[in-house]
Amino acid sequence: MLRTAVVTVLLLASGFAARAQTEEGSWEFSLSSNFGLTSQSTEYSSPYGTQESDGESEGFLALAIRPGYYVVDGLVIEPEFLWTAIEGIPPSFSLSGNLAYNFHIEESNATPFILLGYGVGNAIPVFQRVYVRSSDEWDIPVLNAGAGVKFFVTDHVAFRLEYRFQQYSHEEKSGSYTWKSTMQFHNVFMGIALFIPS
Repeated sequence: MLRTAVVTVLLLASGFAARAQTEEGSWEFSLSSNFGLTSQSTEYSSPYGTQESDGESEGFLALAIRPGYYVVDGLVIEPEFLWTAIEGIPPSFSLSGNLAYNFHIEESNATPFILLGYGVGNAIPVFQRVYVRSSDEWDIPVLNAGAGVKFFVTDHVAFRLEYRFQQYSHEEKSGSYTWKSTMQFHNVFMGIALFIPS
């Protein structure tokens, strides 16, 4: 299936005229998967005191879909929809508004970029102990910060590789009890991007 998707993107890209792809008015559509390690710290507060604990690092996998529009040369507004699911369990989602700046390098097929964004979701998307939805509402904030590079294989198709720091936080209250959880992700997104010139 992945090979079919890659071939389809390459065939679509071959019909566009060649030009710089990070110019104002251009579009970028990317699909990535990511994997990495995460760690968790938990704080438990009650009238009897506060307890804190740190968990072990866990591995995870997720899928991200991003349509992007270049508002000026190099600067792209890039909403991101992140989806995770396990068979038989309701999926979890998050939606972020990201800004990324691409650095054009003359005579190079590599375009480095930096990214910063913020969003909300209904879960912390990691398969830690079959981690699923943490909320039925879109009330879990996520902070995104990262850097990466796009390697152009044609004028309109690039492989996208990026490091991403993400921080999710969640709080639950029940009577006089409060649970606060913060998870920090250090991970890598890998995928493919299709560029449509202005």
